[in-house]
Amino acid sequence: MSAVHPAPSTPAHRPSPTRWGAVVLLGALVFLSACGGGDSSDGQVTPDGTVVTKPQNKAEAARFLVQSTFGPTQADVDNLMSQGYEPWIDSQLSQPLGISHLGLARASQAASQVKTIGNTELLQSWWTHALTDPAQLRQRVAFALSEIFVVSSMDANLSGNGLLLASYLDMLNDSLGGTHRQLLENVTLHPAMGIYLSHRGNRKEDTKSGRIPDQNFAREVMQLFSIGLYQLHADGTPKKLNGKSIETYTGEDVRGLSKVFTGFSWSVPPGKEGLSWDKCFFRNSACQDDSQFTTRMAAYNDPHDSGPKTVPSLGLNLPARVDPMGDLRDALDALERHENTAPFFCKQLIQRLVTSNPSPGYVADVVGVYRANGGAITPVVKAILMHPEARNLAAQDRARYGKLREPLLRLTHLLRAVPHRSDHANSARAAGGPAFYLFGDTDNPGTSLGQTPLRAPSVFNYFRPGYVPAQTRLGREGSVAPELQTTSETSVIGYANFLADILNNGTGAGNPITKKRDVQFDHSGMDSLAGTPAALIDRASEMLLFQSPAPEPLRSTAITALDKMANKSANDRRLRVQAALLLVAVSPEFTVQQ
Repeated sequence: MSAVHPAPSTPAHRPSPTRWGAVVLLGALVFLSACGGGDSSDGQVTPDGTVVTKPQNKAEAARFLVQSTFGPTQADVDNLMSQGYEPWIDSQLSQPLGISHLGLARASQAASQVKTIGNTELLQSWWTHALTDPAQLRQRVAFALSEIFVVSSMDANLSGNGLLLASYLDMLNDSLGGTHRQLLENVTLHPAMGIYLSHRGNRKEDTKSGRIPDQNFAREVMQLFSIGLYQLHADGTPKKLNGKSIETYTGEDVRGLSKVFTGFSWSVPPGKEGLSWDKCFFRNSACQDDSQFTTRMAAYNDPHDSGPKTVPSLGLNLPARVDPMGDLRDALDALERHENTAPFFCKQLIQRLVTSNPSPGYVADVVGVYRANGGAITPVVKAILMHPEARNLAAQDRARYGKLREPLLRLTHLLRAVPHRSDHANSARAAGGPAFYLFGDTDNPGTSLGQTPLRAPSVFNYFRPGYVPAQTRLGREGSVAPELQTTSETSVIGYANFLADILNNGTGAGNPITKKRDVQFDHSGMDSLAGTPAALIDRASEMLLFQSPAPEPLRSTAITALDKMANKSANDRRLRVQAALLLVAVSPEFTVQQ
């Protein structure tokens, strides 16, 4: 169930079912046409190929910030237009975090006086960072990485352990200054991943009992985290043999690699070094400490497979030795050297930040930067955001370029763009402590977003990077649309109803002091425009899309809908403002990122 609790409200605070329901239905119908929508902002590369170093207008700045943040604010736009693209990227990626996810989750735990950090504290940290962290690009890229290197609180062994997951988010954030190879090792040895893909506590073969090493992580580290399923050219396109894609690895490779990932388990806390290896390996009562949830896993010689290991597809032949870390380093080095790793990783990061269907040239250019910089992540991020294909929308086919924005990013954009207050955050800040929002899960697609941070249904995330909607023009054209995997009639209507509800009643968990939902929108700055539908929809468009007047057909459709709503009382005017924001927030221009 969604953790967004209904707030007490009087009938005067509830929209009329007939008036508001019509707007919601209209909004949902507008959203259903979103895949054909677009943005009217101009490109940022001149005809002779010269890259413009600064946005030429607010729409261009906002478009860049949609790709690189959790949603543009007016302050962000002004700052970017003043600094220019590259200085802004450099300052964002070098900016130290004010407080870590782990630190904020602990503050939430202390404030709520619960014994352990659970899913709620984790989500409160995620939403607070997404909405308020000045280092927006760092947090946005870390979120993208969390959708590639997936761990999920849906797993019974991770659910409720916010220490593990908050620490995992911090690890992704801290890894941005390093290389993909370093990130791969950090992910492999983090206990959250060790639990999720079951290589924590993985042991060598035992012929007597019939036990063999767990193969789960060995398979997924190749399929999802490094080389992918099929051999690729440097531009991300698949290699073919007799018209068929060529697989990158076999069952023999999985079996050989699984032996590498044996002997890794919980870290040894200070003062426990003298215990026999099995005490901390299995984390029995003699070796338990919360630091084990936030510290990379330790290597244990006894349960590690010390025999030779062969992984033909990686060209890996490891000698017989008792050296779990040496085996791990050599195996990860082999994965990093594989010619697939650069295009496989770079294309996915482009998909998460810019467009679902980057051209082969775009991928090849970013792969070139990856290889020239030893897989360093920061130059790759800059190359993705600064590539002419990312900046010059005028050169693209609008019907195919861009991506459907996943629900979480739509809501973060709305919350960053529209004035609001969090009563809990304000009171915490006034008391001199870390401020955080009271958010919970948003799982339900019929009543909420159908998506919650770090709560994907499987290691394949909420959507696969190669997802193709069945029986669609996209499929016939050979295009992919990852985010459409989470889209259905239920989720479309649910999203529109959810927005209508929160614009009126607020969002987040119920605040026990105010007896309302924690986050309340402030529409007062738009009330004076309620009597003029054209001006009202243009203001909503300027607020959310950074363009005015609103683009067609959104503008004429919205004016017609708003004009039919009552405009006699203060509550009527408030409903008109909410309807204008709703219609923009479900429009193709908002839901499709171009």
